[in-house]
Amino acid sequence: MTTTQLSAEQEARAREYESLILQRLGVIGQKPIADANGLSISTVSRWGSDGEYGRWCKTLSLLGLQVVPEDARCHPADYIDSLKTLAKRCLEHESKRPGPLGWD
Repeated sequence: MTTTQLSAEQEARAREYESLILQRLGVIGQKPIADANGLSISTVSRWGSDGEYGRWCKTLSLLGLQVVPEDARCHPADYIDSLKTLAKRCLEHESKRPGPLGWD
């Protein structure tokens, strides 16, 4: 059996995912998760102590999937890069614009 090591970037993403999941778990509690999955609260509680959340977060990271808040919007990286370039150019032109004219 061979093991695949996650890159440092994948490990960091997995930790971020786990943190987000644990934060949300703290907000809604374990009971809704247990009820939705037909499990006992103690089973859901053990997921945290057994490292189950961490294992799933590493799996998601390795698969190239993301965990994001429901209200987040995800866009392709090239789209975001284009927006950053456009914003940078606009800011550069804005800084070169002359000040107000004397009659303004």
